[in-house]
Order: sequence, then C-alpha cells, then structure tokens
Amino acid sequence: MNDTIRFDDEFYPVPPTAVDADPALTIRELLFRVSRLEQSLDEDRVQAAADVGELLLDLISLSDDVTHIVERWGVTTNAEGASIIRSVVALGKNVVAALRHHDVKAISTLGEPVNPKTSDVVATEPRANVPNGIVLREERVGYAWSHGLLRRAQVVVSGPDADERAGDDVVTGADDE
Repeated sequence: MNDTIRFDDEFYPVPPTAVDADPALTIRELLFRVSRLEQSLDEDRVQAAADVGELLLDLISLSDDVTHIVERWGVTTNAEGASIIRSVVALGKNVVAALRHHDVKAISTLGEPVNPKTSDVVATEPRANVPNGIVLREERVGYAWSHGLLRRAQVVVSGPDADERAGDDVVTGADDE
C-alpha cells in the first residue's frame, strides 16, 4: 500500500487537532497575547523614562557639585591649582554636554514672577522698585526635559520686609470681652 498523498484521492487526511480547532477562539487568544505584549511594552517605556530621569537627576547633582567646586576654588595663582580647576571645568563641560544630549534645559526664573508649578520659594527679600513675587535669585536651578519637570527650582523672591509683615499680624481695636 502506498502512503503518499495523491491529489486525485477522494479525501485529504486531516489531523484530529485541526478537526477540533476553533479559529475564532485562536484569533481571540492571539489578539489577547498581542494586547498584553503592547501593555508590557508601554510599561517598560514608562519605567525606562523614569530610570533615565533618575540618571539625569544624578548628572544634574554632579553638575551642581562641579559648579560649587569651581566657585569655591575661585581664581588660583599656582600651576597645580590651575590644572585641577581646568580638569574640574572639563568634567563639568562633559556633564553639561550629556544633559544637553538628553534635551535637559534649565528653567528660566530670574526676573520673572514666581511659577508655583516649577519653583519653590525658599525666602523673600524686600527690594525697592521691584514688585512682590518677582524672582531675585536662584538658590538651586530647576530643570525640565521632554518628559516633564526633572527638578523644581528653589528661588528667592521679592516680598515685604519683616516690619511690613509684622504690621499685618497686629490686630488693632479688638475687644477681648
């Protein structure tokens, strides 16, 4: 007997699993698996962005440290000190280049009204000819990137002096009875 399939046979042998197969159910199962994979991919993207954000915050902190070292060291007169400062400045430039590569930008706050979405007020100082609530200086620079805010700025704003604030707290003409 010949076991080869001939195309002129009256029937084609069908495997038992194909006879019991439900194509609609199989397609639904495949679509469910695809949706789970897409959801997993979205979750992985969110986690990757959070991980990159943490890394960028570490780079920002390193940049702050380099800036403070250079500011504290100042202008040096000996060759060894100048060499160290040049190396630290080169390191700072590399950190800034890495931040720029990831589209990290400092938030511009100086001379503008304080923005509570991007800045925290750490102090107020009275200033003549400057309206209240204008940023005078940054204690810590804030940063943003394409995925949103990385770090809030800490700012000092113009405000009333201590005498004016104390005058607001005094209650006059109140009866205690």
